[in-house]
Amino acid sequence: MSTNDMPTGGKRFGYFLSILINFAMIYIANNLLVWNVPFLTNDFMRCLWAINLSFAVSIFTNFIFIFFDRKWFHSLMEAFGTVFSFLSTYVFWQVFPLDINETWVYWVNIGLVVLLVLTALSFISQIMRAIRQYRHSESA
Repeated sequence: MSTNDMPTGGKRFGYFLSILINFAMIYIANNLLVWNVPFLTNDFMRCLWAINLSFAVSIFTNFIFIFFDRKWFHSLMEAFGTVFSFLSTYVFWQVFPLDINETWVYWVNIGLVVLLVLTALSFISQIMRAIRQYRHSESA
């Protein structure tokens, strides 16, 4: 492994911090119903697997980045994580575990659809960036 593959100390700290934040987010997500968040229904339990999976993938990719952080690989792994972000958003949208008034239901649904579209576009952008960066690193 070349020295170009190893991230700087600051980047490693950032990846470690991201891992800790994602663990905190898993804890929070898994306790929202216990804490009786007023607008969440018990159907939230049906979304939790996808939400936890998305956070776990982020933890996994950030752990890998601590040891290997080439630009093309970073973009590729971000695209991989985006797939799971899309999945968790899609499951949340389909289950819709929110107890809110009808006007808000309409706007939240629109927001979730927009988020799904933007996430799909982000995936395409990240894949294209990974390919471009890989080609650039191979020609250098």
